Amino acid sequence: MKILLFHASAGYGHKKVAEVVAKEFRLRGLSQDEVKVIDALDLTSKFFADSYRGIYFNCVKYIPDAWGWVYELLDKAKVYRWVRPIRSRYNRIVGQKLLDLVRQENPDHIICTHFLSAELFASAKLRGEIQATLTTVITDFYPHTFWVNEGTDFYWVMNDVSKADLLRRGVDEKKVMARGMPVDSIFKPTGRRNEILSKWRFAPDRFTLLITSGSFGLGPYSEILRNLSAYGDRLQCFVVCGNNHEMKATLDKERFDFPVQVFGFVNFMDELMEASDLLLAKPGGATTVESLAKGVPMIVLNPIPGQETRNARFLKEQDASFFMKNPDEVKPIFQAIFEYPELMDAKCKAVAAVAKPHATDDLVSFILKTAAH
Repeated sequence: MKILLFHASAGYGHKKVAEVVAKEFRLRGLSQDEVKVIDALDLTSKFFADSYRGIYFNCVKYIPDAWGWVYELLDKAKVYRWVRPIRSRYNRIVGQKLLDLVRQENPDHIICTHFLSAELFASAKLRGEIQATLTTVITDFYPHTFWVNEGTDFYWVMNDVSKADLLRRGVDEKKVMARGMPVDSIFKPTGRRNEILSKWRFAPDRFTLLITSGSFGLGPYSEILRNLSAYGDRLQCFVVCGNNHEMKATLDKERFDFPVQVFGFVNFMDELMEASDLLLAKPGGATTVESLAKGVPMIVLNPIPGQETRNARFLKEQDASFFMKNPDEVKPIFQAIFEYPELMDAKCKAVAAVAKPHATDDLVSFILKTAAH
């Protein structure tokens, strides 16, 4: 049996989901040759790959409102009707090496965690160029029309809300599996909170906040931390700056009225979540489902217009998070938390109600069962 997993390194979440699924396949006994993880952008031209990554990063950093406007515009059926054939032809041109690889590998199953490869392979299936079963894992809570492609055999989505959105777009109900976004098993609770706090010289009786804004490290960290000084006697904080080296250097020089531990890019986010009572972050798909699996409520920080706005909408509908746009808004949130302990209890219960910590196990079992037939 051979399985190819395709992602695109525009943001870290798509890659993370692909790697998590591959890890579970290997735990089930499949070898490196049987399960391969591929960055679709690595098989396009350097110009295209650099542009693809750069446009996304610069848009969300400098013109997020414009990014969100385009995102929503392209999700309108009347607009996308004209865009679809152009997009499909262009993907076929830039993705020729991807198609060649699939023909060479001749996999039994293809799993896509990004819409670039999902569209490319779905169109190729319609042309009869690919015979492998194609599953698209949608890494946002509300699908965008870019994810929906005739030729896809199965869609794996977060929940029934995501499923309803696909059905509204005309996808056959039999193709949609609403069983959770894949998340690494290390994000299941372990009960090691005090041990991890001790490792970083944090006190077990203080409220622990984890601040992160994903791999790009975008966020007003300094302002947020200064606004939390009023609660310095009860608070301690982990800050993950991602790849924002300048921000980390700035925070390393600052002094705060409560314990603060600053990190760059980390590979132990599961430990930091395990030790934390609350996560302040942008609602990217992977980060959000990891926090749900750990049972840690979020403060949603000024989501990027587009997919993050939709993820935030879901959390708001489920009453599973707090929300803030500006750094000074963090202060009343903590005032409410400390004055009304039942508020955190309610958020934790809401998180538990929507979390799907076994989604990766379920997806791999589904793929293996499908292959057996």
